[in-house]
Amino acid sequence: MNYKTLGKSGVEVSELILGCWAMGGDYFGATEDESSLEALQVSYENGVNTFDTAEIYGSGRSERVVGEAARRIGRDKVKIISKVFKPSMAHDKMVKACEDSLSRLGTDYLDVYFLHYPIPEEEVSIQERMETMTELKKAGKIRAIGLSNFSLEEMKAAMEYGQVDVIQPCYSLLWRYDEELLKFSRENDIAVIPYSTLAQGLLTGKYKKGATFTDGRSRAALFQPENYDRALEVTEVLAKASAKYGKTPAQGAIAWLLQTPGVTAPIVGAKNGKQAAENIQASGWQFSEEDYEAIDRASREFTEGLPHYTLFFNTNTAD
Repeated sequence: MNYKTLGKSGVEVSELILGCWAMGGDYFGATEDESSLEALQVSYENGVNTFDTAEIYGSGRSERVVGEAARRIGRDKVKIISKVFKPSMAHDKMVKACEDSLSRLGTDYLDVYFLHYPIPEEEVSIQERMETMTELKKAGKIRAIGLSNFSLEEMKAAMEYGQVDVIQPCYSLLWRYDEELLKFSRENDIAVIPYSTLAQGLLTGKYKKGATFTDGRSRAALFQPENYDRALEVTEVLAKASAKYGKTPAQGAIAWLLQTPGVTAPIVGAKNGKQAAENIQASGWQFSEEDYEAIDRASREFTEGLPHYTLFFNTNTAD
């Protein structure tokens, strides 16, 4: 496992980051805390020392599970990322939200704290949001400042009022709207830790054409009938290339991101130890240039045919 520094922050993370959203037991369906703890432990034992959570994941449940894992492993041995959600962006509310996250996590600092989503200026200005984050950083409550789901223009506005260390966009073989953001970040020493690396399961090879979903994915853009079967055609190309290396499509999707310029460390979720162990097998190898480009072509044929969706989780468009 390789380790990467997040921008200018000095925070070093594993090149794979364990995504802990599913551990909240809401969006992706029910889960058991012991299975989640197993995923966290297996990840750590295999070199993944960085866990990504948020106050909104299961209304704090994910943070509590991550906190228990950190207690068992040792807080000084892991990196913890969390996020503040939209209703808590004003100064006093953000300070309280941060303290509440610290309490649930059983720690006195976060390695990275993210503004989870942008909000309109008339609600709380980006100046106030960034100045509060900087205040938390100076107080030692957080070590690095991150922005999640921000556009390039929104990130540039935030940078006027404080140092941005890392961004967290949605980015994968099936979702590539933020390429200018990646380029800008690479040029300005801002780390990129993309989420939905496996497009919420579409790149795992586990699903068949014509399937339907009843959890939160039923509302997501890529799971709509007009996109779903076409997305699986990309997975078929990915599966064929990955098989040459004895790897699954999921491992190939993660490895492809690890090879993509501008990506620092992808976030990959797991509900149990078996899934965590499988994900880790994406590290330590690379596609040939020919195979990487074949996968990239299939990806672009799909993504260039998509409307300009504004968010992975619904079908709203910018048009």
